[in-house]
Amino acid sequence: MDIAILGAITKGDSIEATTRSLHELKALAETLSINGVEMVIQNRDTPTASAYFGRGKVLEIKQLAETNNASILIVDDTLSPAQIRNLEEILELQIIDRSFLILQIFSLRAQTLEAILEVRLAQNQYMLPRLVGLGKSLSRQGGGSYNAKGPGETKLELDRRKLLDDIARVKRELKDIQKAKNISRKQRRRNEIPVVVLVGYTNAGKSATYNSLVSKLENKNEELTFEKDMLFATLDTKSKLLRAPNRPPFLLIDTVGFIHKLPPELVNSFESTLSDIKDADLILHVVDGLNASSEELAITKEILTKLDANEIERLLVVTKSDLLDKPLMLHDDFLLISNKTHDNIDLLVSNIYYHLYNDNVIKELLIPFDQGQIFNYLKNNNNVILTKFLDNGIYLKTSLTPSEVNRFKKYIIN
Repeated sequence: MDIAILGAITKGDSIEATTRSLHELKALAETLSINGVEMVIQNRDTPTASAYFGRGKVLEIKQLAETNNASILIVDDTLSPAQIRNLEEILELQIIDRSFLILQIFSLRAQTLEAILEVRLAQNQYMLPRLVGLGKSLSRQGGGSYNAKGPGETKLELDRRKLLDDIARVKRELKDIQKAKNISRKQRRRNEIPVVVLVGYTNAGKSATYNSLVSKLENKNEELTFEKDMLFATLDTKSKLLRAPNRPPFLLIDTVGFIHKLPPELVNSFESTLSDIKDADLILHVVDGLNASSEELAITKEILTKLDANEIERLLVVTKSDLLDKPLMLHDDFLLISNKTHDNIDLLVSNIYYHLYNDNVIKELLIPFDQGQIFNYLKNNNNVILTKFLDNGIYLKTSLTPSEVNRFKKYIIN
């Protein structure tokens, strides 16, 4: 396992907040088999243009690296090419910033074509402005993947051209994927199928909540999404059409997790994946009950705002109720569940249907016997309260959506 020094400046934050961010950085590094052995914090509002840290702190880092036999410095911020180059020359260490670290994790986790393309686009957009003036640091940080030469061209010119060509190609492929997803969305809208999307901090329990809902509503444990106690366990969105007995269906989507200081390149390149959130009728904001904090809530809300999804109806779901030994102090109203014991999963299902169909109305209908397809539709998709077979047709008392009221108005008798 590689050994690293972790470093940050406060930038106006408290020492406690910066320390929490460094602990998160340490967990991120561990997913790449990098062991962060020392944390260095400098209390200053702005980084230096030349080496991010002040000269004294750089020398302190150099000494710590020598003492701990560290070969890497990971900085909890996004560095400029000059800062990377200067730090590398002074410290003789590999320099990795937070954005590059997260991009590396994403590249390992991506499985589907869509996720792979989105990560590649983010990596290229990260590397493009860093080509100029980065020199050998670029090959060390980026793995030396851009080293071809052409007649009459410098390596830098060729690298830039290759990057721009690859960015254009990946964008075209993602655009084709987005077109296909838009067709599916239009079909769902025609069929009036609402969308419920799981969002939240990485490792908050989104995939576990997805699995609990699928298991509950389908009464089986197959086709479940991968879940593990690790950051960014999966990047690939998974969706499932679900329905409670005698209730209409909804589409449940599990999305990529959020994190503090998520690189802007990722937010931009994951437009196709994150578009599921903007299309949602209901957002289930999942929070880890053992690590619930106002800071994590604020980060998720901030990202939803950036995605223009902050106006979508949101239900806060707190997991791990079976492990909590004291009441949670959160400003928002929330529903407490356990994905291990399935406590309150029934209540979560009820809340989902309440939020999706809270404008439903109870109506009485008389369906002619020759319209059996309407009777079957209402019986299978709606909450039928009462059924009677009369001489002149089938009497139903049932819950209808506003569009269903209009669709079946000729059969409504009250």
